[in-house]
Amino acid sequence: MMSQNVIEIVKFKLAPGVSEQDFLPLNDAFQTFIDKQSGLLYRSLAKQPNNQGYIDVIYWQSMEDSKRTAEAFNNSTVCMDFLTLIDKQSVDMTHHMIIAQSTCSG
Repeated sequence: MMSQNVIEIVKFKLAPGVSEQDFLPLNDAFQTFIDKQSGLLYRSLAKQPNNQGYIDVIYWQSMEDSKRTAEAFNNSTVCMDFLTLIDKQSVDMTHHMIIAQSTCSG
């Protein structure tokens, strides 16, 4: 049986006083971290209109890959630095099992 692909969606806002210019270099470092994780299929970071926050969408091969990366995240200096720029109270993470999808051409 094939493992079911999972979408991890994280909505968040930047911490008070943090600009997008402050955030983007740490996002680049986080992207480098995430690119090294097994089971990663795709990640995109998008900004909501009117500065209402961000949405980070990560496609994983399986829920196990997502969970393993969450453990690695908590032990990564890069990821902890990334977190310092995020308003912790604003974070909303959900996981969704993919039931239908097209091929990603990106």
